[in-house]
Amino acid sequence: MYMAYSQSNGTTTLRGTAHTSKGMTIKRGYSKLLLRFILIAVILGTVFSFGAIVQAYAGDGNVTVSTPIISAQLSAKATQNEKVVIQSGDTLWGIAEAHKKKGENTRSYIEKLRALNHLSNSSLQEGQVLLLPV
Repeated sequence: MYMAYSQSNGTTTLRGTAHTSKGMTIKRGYSKLLLRFILIAVILGTVFSFGAIVQAYAGDGNVTVSTPIISAQLSAKATQNEKVVIQSGDTLWGIAEAHKKKGENTRSYIEKLRALNHLSNSSLQEGQVLLLPV
């Protein structure tokens, strides 16, 4: 609300006027604020969701899968394979040398081991169970 002075016929009168839309601007201001808040919340939620998805699927390559995913087809195949429990000091090279077929390349056997057990690198942990290729 503002006050205005006007002069008409040589007399000064104080006249008060108010915007009729003053009440509407407050509501519009709150609705704009609410709209901005919702928009920022949606944008941040989207950004954090994409970040979580990327982190879940990108991996740094240092993670080994210690529990393989078993499907019906894989479980039938897994029963045919021998299992080895990793002891302290075991390496993929040593396991491959001990269990490969005569005349088979050690490096190719290691690749089969890594593929069968879903290993992303050659690090092993004590107590980890590896399936041996047939």
